[in-house]
Parts: sequence; C-alpha cells; structure tokens
Amino acid sequence: MSSVSTPPAKLKPPSRRRTIANVVVSQISTAVATAGSFLVTPAILFGLGDSAYGGWLLINSFISYLRLLDLGTSAGTVKYGAGAEGRGDAGDLANVMNTSAAIFTCLAATALLTTLALTRVLPHFFPTIASGHTFTIVTLGAAMVFELGSRPFVAALRMRSMHWIHDTAEICTYSVFKLGLVVYFAYRRELSYEVLALLTLGETSTRAAVSAFAALYISPAVRQLNPLRADRAMVRKLVTMGAAVTLIMVADVVRFQLDAGVIGYLLPESPISISIFGVGTRLASVSFMAIGTIAAVLMPRFSGLAESGDKKSNVDLLRISSFVTGLVASFVLVNIAVLGPQFLVLWLHKPWVTTSGQILLIVVPGYYIALLSGPSSAFLLGRGKLRGLTILTVAEAITNLGLSVVLVKPLGVFGVALGTAIPLAFFRGVAFPLLLKDDLGLTPGAYYRMHARAVRLGLTYLALVSGLVFVPISTYRVFFLLALGSAAVFAALLMTGVPELQAAIVRRAGQRLRRTAVAPTPEP
Repeated sequence: MSSVSTPPAKLKPPSRRRTIANVVVSQISTAVATAGSFLVTPAILFGLGDSAYGGWLLINSFISYLRLLDLGTSAGTVKYGAGAEGRGDAGDLANVMNTSAAIFTCLAATALLTTLALTRVLPHFFPTIASGHTFTIVTLGAAMVFELGSRPFVAALRMRSMHWIHDTAEICTYSVFKLGLVVYFAYRRELSYEVLALLTLGETSTRAAVSAFAALYISPAVRQLNPLRADRAMVRKLVTMGAAVTLIMVADVVRFQLDAGVIGYLLPESPISISIFGVGTRLASVSFMAIGTIAAVLMPRFSGLAESGDKKSNVDLLRISSFVTGLVASFVLVNIAVLGPQFLVLWLHKPWVTTSGQILLIVVPGYYIALLSGPSSAFLLGRGKLRGLTILTVAEAITNLGLSVVLVKPLGVFGVALGTAIPLAFFRGVAFPLLLKDDLGLTPGAYYRMHARAVRLGLTYLALVSGLVFVPISTYRVFFLLALGSAAVFAALLMTGVPELQAAIVRRAGQRLRRTAVAPTPEP
C-alpha cells in the first residue's frame, strides 16, 4: 500500500526576539573572550616568557590557516539549507546536509594530512621557534580536524537562526579551558606549548560534541544524515559559492593573520616583535570580530528576504543594521583610541607595551571604516553577489601583504601596522561603495549618507572624550571610572542625537505604566 508524504510546513522566519538573542549571546561570547584575554594574555606571557609567547602566536597562526579548508562550504550550507527550510523542502534540505557532511569529512581528513606536513615545514622555515614542537603542532591540528568535522552540525543550527546554542557552548568551553585552566597552569609554572595545545584540543572537541548533540535534537535532517548520499548537483552549488567565499577567506587571512609570519620571517632576529604587534592589534581585532557578528547573524535573514523578493524589507534591514553597527563601532573604537594605550601599559607592565599602544592608534581608523561596511557585505553575501566582493577583498589582501613586506624593514612593526591600516581604509571606504553601485544599485552618495549620522555622532563623541587621553591611569579603579564617565557621555549623546531612541524609551515607559495601572489590586 502506497502513501503520499506531505511536505513539512514552511519554517517561520526567525522572530525579532530570536535575532536579538543571537546577537546578544554572540556579543556575550565575544565579551567573555575579550575579558578573559585580559587575564589569559599576561598569564601566558608570565608562563612562557616574551619571546616564547611570540613563537606560540606564530605556530597558532599557521594552524589557524587550516580553517581555509572550509572552502566556503559552511556559508553555502547555511544559505541553501535556510532556503530549503524556508520552502519546507525536506528533500532539498537532506541533499544540502548529506553533501555538506561528505565534503567536511574529506576536509577533516585533508586537515590531518596538512598537519603532518606542517610538522616538517614549520621547523624548516622557523627553526628557532618551531623546532622540537611536533607534539604541539599535531595536537593543534587535531583540534582543527574536530572543528571542521563539526561544521555541518553548526550550520544546521545557524540555518534555523539558532546561533545562540553554539555561542553558549563557546562561552562555557572557553571559560573552562582557555580561561580557568590556562591561568591555573600558568601560575603553577606548568604552562608550556604542549599544555596549551591540549587545552585547545579539549575546548574544541567539547564544543563540537555539544553542537552535534544540539543539532541532532533540533533538526530531523541531521538525525538522518548520511555522507554517502551526497548529491552531485548540490556539490556543484556548494563549490560554486564556496570558490568565492574561499578566496575571501584566504584574503582575510592575509589581511589579518599573516602579519606574524611577515614579522617572523623578515625580522628573525627580533621574535619579540611578534608579541609587540600582536598585543598592539589585540583590542582592535577583538572589537572587529565582536561588532562584526551583528552583520554575520543577519546574513541568513538577508538571504531569506532576497528569496522572498521583499526588496523594501531588505533595504530597511540594511539601513537599520548599518546605523546600529556605526553606533556600536563609534562607542567601542573611540574608547579604544582614547583609553586603550594607557590600558595596555596598566595591563601588561612590559617595557615594550608603549610601542604596542602606538600600533593600536595606527590601525583603529582602518578597522572603524571596515566595520561600517559589514552589513552591506552581509547584504551582498545574502543575495549571492560574491564576484565583486571577492575581487575587492583579494585586491586588498595583496596590497596589505605587499605594503607590509615593503615597509617592515625600514619601519619595523609600524610598517606592518600601516600595511594593514591603509588598505583597510581605502578598499572599504572608497572602493567598496563603488562596488555596491554595480552590484546593488546603491550609489556611493547613498552609502555615505546611510552612515553619515552614526559617523557624525562618533566624531562628536571623540571630541567630547578626547581630553581623557591626558588623564594618567595608574590603577584599574581610575580606568573603570573613566570608562564609566565616557559611557555616560555616549548615553547622553544618544539621547540627544537619536530622537527615535528617546521616543522608544518614552513609549516603553508609557506601556509599562499603563500595565501597572490596569493590574488588579489584591484584596486585603
């Protein structure tokens, strides 16, 4: 007897509450990692020593390149999986998930083989740093194998706009492995490259297991996962999108992660320079990743709106997310520029940290301009407009690398900082708006007007709090008091410069008062 199976109901688009939850939990995750780094970085410096810390950064940077083996498959899985979920197409969703699982199984195996190759390559090119650390390289590589193997499960959560589950797991595993245990071993004088690598493996494997169990519980497609049923047509789709995304990922590595390699290779006599540069860019890069999650979380929503043909909602979401990103970037990066250099001195108590503060001031403007382009980049990704973005990002990466190599000898670490900041400002502030005109019909003038109000508020805020630069910060108490005062200035500026925020607060207060007024009074 045959039966006709009815397709599942279309998945409702993510609610505003879930979207906010994703952003909030993601920000908490980044905040925990950022706050933790203020303890972890000095602990590792204390446990390993200044030069050995630079070596740890270098080895880690090369292992992190294995993330490039993702080949854009995660982004493709989320995009096509979210589309299948939205249409209620169980067959297409199964093709997406099975194909993704097959690809990532192969990629995890490739990561393992590449790790074995790195055990030979790194000691050859960096003998003073990587020799004798085969166990560390293999263990860190194993962590990347677990991470790549878990990508289909993480994608299954994200396509249902449940980023918060993975981010919550990240908060917990980071707090245990990267924060608690690192500090514990450092102050017991038992910290080494091998211990750090094992803690990284423990964190990654635990987070991967949590994501897998959550996806199995939530998604029926994951419970029926079979990598042997990969669909050829879906392989072509994922590879087509993945080729562009991979180029962007490679370019991002060159833009943000190859600096340690440039310094280590061209300034081999000064391994401490890697530490100086890494500390100098730490606050800016962490903030960049944290604020960038606003755009990353919205990418599946842009994709869903593009498939529905709702152009107005897409444009409204782009406008609102750009304004919010601009405000958050202004608040965070102005405080980093004003208070950051003195904070680094207070934080690490190293003789070279003043140089790190100067590097921080060089890179902040470039990071700010790049952050403003985040929502528009997510808009392009959501609509599948990748060609122009890929070309621009690759051109920026080549310019970044070329400038860094040319300037590192005459200017040292300052040359590498300029090699990062100048391309960021030019390509994201000048070239990117021209790209939007070609791909989306958004003129450069419209793009600049979309960001104008947030930038004006940011410049006003900088003018109001810039005097804090001259206040000596000798204790954390003084630092936190200045930070609170700066935050109060920004809050006042928002209340006066963003009338709709003031109206929303008044409206919410009125609603709460009305609910209180109509609440029944208990009888005595």
